[in-house]
Parts: sequence; C-alpha cells; structure tokens
Amino acid sequence: MPIAPPAATVAPRFDPVYLTEDDLDDLASFTGMPREECLRRLRSYSPRELAEAWRRADPKMPEEILAFYATTDLYIWELMQWHASEARMPYWQILQEVTDRFPPHAGYQRVLDFGCGIGTDSLFLASRGYEVTLMDVDGPTLQFARHRFARRGMRASIIPVRSFLPVLQNVYDMILCFDVFEHLPDPLGTARRLVRAMRFGGVLVQKASSFRNDDYPHHLSGGVARFNGMRWHIALVGLGLRTDAGSAYRRVRGLPLYIQKFRYVLWKATGIWMVHIGKG
Repeated sequence: MPIAPPAATVAPRFDPVYLTEDDLDDLASFTGMPREECLRRLRSYSPRELAEAWRRADPKMPEEILAFYATTDLYIWELMQWHASEARMPYWQILQEVTDRFPPHAGYQRVLDFGCGIGTDSLFLASRGYEVTLMDVDGPTLQFARHRFARRGMRASIIPVRSFLPVLQNVYDMILCFDVFEHLPDPLGTARRLVRAMRFGGVLVQKASSFRNDDYPHHLSGGVARFNGMRWHIALVGLGLRTDAGSAYRRVRGLPLYIQKFRYVLWKATGIWMVHIGKG
C-alpha cells in the first residue's frame, strides 16, 4: 500500500501510535518474531537501551563507532518506534513540503537518503516516484531497510558504507540527511562530500538534533559543541549552499556562490553574520 505521512495531531509522544500493518509485517518477517511480540517489544522499547549499549561499548575512535552501528540491532526498534510517534511529525511535514516543492518531474528525480536508518523516509519518497538510493553503515539497520523494500516490492539502490567520509560516485538532485550529522566525528567533512555529490541547483534537505544527554550519548560531543545554534547553518553556507525553503539548502554557483563564500569568510574574520545578502 502507498506510504503516507500521518495526519497532523496533538502533543508529541514516543508511543508508536502511527504504526501500520505493513510496519508490523516488516518487523515480523525480518526478525522471525510473531507480530504480537514485535508490537510488545516496540511499545516497551526505551532509548535508554541504546544509550546503555553505547556506554558499555564505549566507542572512541571512528572505526569503533562504525563497529558499534554495524553490530547493534537496537536501532531497528528505536527508529521504528520514533518514526511511528507523534514526536516525529515535524519530519513528516518537511517531507511533504519537499515532495510538493521539489517533485521528480521538476528535475529532482535522483535522491540520496544519507544515513537512511530503517528506510522509512526512502519508502515515502519512492512511493512518490523518486529514484532513491539508501546509504548507511553496513549492519542490521541497513539490512532491515533493504528487507522492507524487498518485502513491499519497491525499488531502490542500497549502498553500505564503511567510513564516515564515504566516496560518493554518483550525482544527485536531492540529498536527504535526517538526524545524522550529530552522530559523525567530522560532520562538516561529511557535509562537504555530500555537497560535492549534488548537482548545482540541487537541494540538501537536512535536520539535525544538536544536543547530547544521558539518553543520547551517541550524539558526539565534538560536533554538537562545535555546530550548535546558528553555527551549523553558517557552516553549510560556507559550503556554497543557500537556504531555499524550510530545511532545504540549494547548491548555488556564480555570483550567489561568491556571496555565500564572502558571508562565511566575513563571519570567520569578524564574528559578524550578514543576513541581508542573498537568502538565509
């Protein structure tokens, strides 16, 4: 059945109130657990489970962090619960705005879902005619995303990554990056590679959770501290991006590119951020 965002509703919750029958079938067929047991596991899951697993593993180096994501299956439950909750409504609203503003027939056919997790957003985009490429750490979470596409008879390209600075071979019209940068040792380095893999005029649709607490120790302190507040937006401007709509940044060239670069250099030199040149 077609993938669709839930209708707008009231206060955020982490209960999986929007879980669909297809979601349950995805979980049951992947895990081998009965549907009722999957539902109980999903409702009882706490983000603290992943936080505690992270603290036990205590990964420090990039390769250790990659190894953690490549082996844990807790993200399957965490992301399925989160994606089916009211709290994720702002992300669904962004996706709806993206499909309205940047449809495939307007030249935004090729989409890279970087840090795709369990593939929920890619399923939504694929159901609306986009050519979707999923990219994430090679492990249970990405395997589950692949399983969801196969079980539902939907097409996508799947690219496992084994580095936080992957080499991107193709050029994309749109890159989606939800709740990824806060997990990266070098978020700006990764963003730079993503921008290079996006055509001029293409858009980066991104949203990051720039906080760190006991429940989310896997939000790495270096990136969170370095890019909180306006600083992440300014860093993206320095890569030659200009705000287009909401969470979308367009890759520009020519005079708009020089303006963006100038704004960034001026900020680096003086701390002054010019908001009236260009957009964003």
